[in-house]
Amino acid sequence: MKKIATITASVITAGVLCYLGLSGYIWYYDSQRIKKNDVRLSAVAENNKVLSFFNEKGCDYCHTPSAELPFYAAFPVAKQLMDYDVQLGYKSFNLQSVRTSLIDDKPVSQSGLNKIEWVMQHQTMPPTRYVALHWAGGVSDSERIEILNWIKHQRERYYASADTAAKHRNEPLQPIPKKLPVDERKAALGFRLYHDARMSGDSTISCAHCHA
Repeated sequence: MKKIATITASVITAGVLCYLGLSGYIWYYDSQRIKKNDVRLSAVAENNKVLSFFNEKGCDYCHTPSAELPFYAAFPVAKQLMDYDVQLGYKSFNLQSVRTSLIDDKPVSQSGLNKIEWVMQHQTMPPTRYVALHWAGGVSDSERIEILNWIKHQRERYYASADTAAKHRNEPLQPIPKKLPVDERKAALGFRLYHDARMSGDSTISCAHCHA
């Protein structure tokens, strides 16, 4: 019985040491990667802050197509697990388009903002198993608030119309504006095309024939 207890304790100790060693290496690797990639890419301070957040949390590991992974990513089992996470993460959300928009100071797509907002509000990212190894990958409450405020600023700057009420300006789906600018020439062209039978395959029926 004593021998079994000794073996069990040894196995547990070895497991803990392996975990601490691997986690320590990952922490060092992440720290070096952050320093290497810590470049101010945008002329807008708020955009750089968000870019730094994505970089520090390692979001690019699973949400960009060509992130540089640690050496153990080539090992059996680890490779299968990480390949699965990367494929699933990239399929769910492509962070590269968000990064490009921030660097160029252009609007992040509404779908991109909505996805980031959802995971921040529901605290589904990063996954627990990721934070268990990437100690710096956790997101604090203050960081969540900062990201949510950035999303709010993006919506107000790019998507909310002038006549949108204040309580609706941060909605994922913006209300239809009461007034829209109309180009009379484009409207006239659209009317002509809509009633032009040449738009059909055999030039005998117009869109308006069925949809007027």
